[in-house]
Amino acid sequence: MPTNPARKQTNVPFSDELPRLLAERDMSTRELARRVDVSHSHISRVVRRRNDKTPSPDLVRRISVELNLPEDYFPEYREAAVIEHLKADPKLRDELYERFWQERHKGRTGSRAS
Repeated sequence: MPTNPARKQTNVPFSDELPRLLAERDMSTRELARRVDVSHSHISRVVRRRNDKTPSPDLVRRISVELNLPEDYFPEYREAAVIEHLKADPKLRDELYERFWQERHKGRTGSRAS
């Protein structure tokens, strides 16, 4: 299902998109950190991907809202929502897995073990 074109979303990763958004708003990471109630060092580590630090879905949502964007603006939030839904719905998980498996193995000979 395609993304609704009227919705404002990005597929640019959070750590790449956030600096641009802050520059547009003439806002520092320090000011953003204060507004969303996290440490400046935490946001800095996430943006620089220090120690493979990734933002939590909650932090991504809070930052989106603070920047007057939809809570699902960043792809990391949407991905987390999909994963949460898949974990809660085994039937959907298995249907998607089967679809991906079929696509991955198109044109290969042999049968799949059940």
